[in-house]
Amino acid sequence: MNVFLKKNQPPGAAIYTGIHNVQTEISHIIYNDGMLETITDLTLMKDCVNWFIVKGLQDTAKIKSFCEQYNVDALVVEDILNVNQRNKLEFFDEYIFCVLSYAYLHENEIRHDYLSLLVFEDKVLTFHEHNVNLFDEMYKRLENHLGSIRKMKHDYLFYAILDTVIDNDIFVQKELSNRTFTLEEDIINLESTNQSDLYNSRKELLFLKSNIDPIYESFVKAEFKNTKLLSAQIYKYFDDLTDHLRRINDQITTERELLRNLLDVHINNVSNKMNAIMKTLTIFSAIFIPLSFLAGFFGMNFVDFPGLNSPNGIYVFAGSCLVIAVGMILFFKKRKWF
Repeated sequence: MNVFLKKNQPPGAAIYTGIHNVQTEISHIIYNDGMLETITDLTLMKDCVNWFIVKGLQDTAKIKSFCEQYNVDALVVEDILNVNQRNKLEFFDEYIFCVLSYAYLHENEIRHDYLSLLVFEDKVLTFHEHNVNLFDEMYKRLENHLGSIRKMKHDYLFYAILDTVIDNDIFVQKELSNRTFTLEEDIINLESTNQSDLYNSRKELLFLKSNIDPIYESFVKAEFKNTKLLSAQIYKYFDDLTDHLRRINDQITTERELLRNLLDVHINNVSNKMNAIMKTLTIFSAIFIPLSFLAGFFGMNFVDFPGLNSPNGIYVFAGSCLVIAVGMILFFKKRKWF
C-alpha cells in the first residue's frame, strides 16, 4: 500500500493509500415504496431515499469535491481515502461516519476490501475501494421489493449495508471453520499437512477479529442511540447486529484456540515422526555395529589366522552374523524399543 505517500503531508490531505487502479464512478440510486431508479444526476431527490455509491478511490480530487458539497470534514475525507484505517463508527452532528475493512469469498478464495460510509439525515454515501459487487444482493431486494427496505428510510439503509458486510464476514468465518475441520482430520489421522494452511487460517481469523472488535464495542455500548440521525424504530435491528457480532466474535475466539492446539498437535506429530525415523535408523545402526566389527576383525591380513583355511569358515561366519542380528532384534523387541 502507498502509505508512504502520506509522509510529511498536512492533516486532511486527500491521498489514496491503496493499490487498486479502479476508475472512480459515482452512481445515484433513488427509491421509495413506489419506485426505484438509478440515475446519473447527483442532485438530491425529495420524498425518497438517496443512495450515492462511489466505486473506486483513485480520483481523489473528484471524491474530495463530492464530499465538500455536503460539508464533510477534511479529516473525514482523508480517512475515506486512507484504506489502512482501523474499523470505527463515529457520530457527528450532521452525519455518521463508518469505516469497514471486511473479508469476502470469491470463488472459494478469501479476499479483502475497504468500505466507508457517510450517513446523513436525507442521504447515504458509500465508498468502495474495488469490490463493486458487494451490494448486488441488496439491489435485488430493492428491485424485487423484498423485505422492508423500500418502506424504510436512510437509517434502515445504513443498517442493511452493515448487515451485508457482517454477513460476508460470517460466510468467511464459516469457510475458515470448514478448513479448520479439514486440517483437524488430517492432523488427527497423521496425514500430511501444509503448515502454511494453519498459518493462513490463523491470519484470516486475526483479520476478522481486528475488524469486528471496534464495531462490536460500539454496538455493545449502544452509541447509535445517542444520535438524532437514527430513529428509535431502528434500534432493534442494531441490537440484532450486536447479537451477530457477539456470535461471530465467540466463534473466532474458539477457532483461534482450536488452531493453536492443532498447531501444537501438528508439531508433536512431526516430532514423533522424526523420533520414529531416528529410532529405526538407530536400531539398524546398533545391529550392524557388531557385524561391522566381525567383518573388520576377520578381514585383517594376517598370515596365520585360525579358521580362514576351513572350507566351512564362510558358513560359520555368516551363521554367527545371522544369530547376532536376530538376537539383537529379539532383545530390542523384548525391551519394547520398537
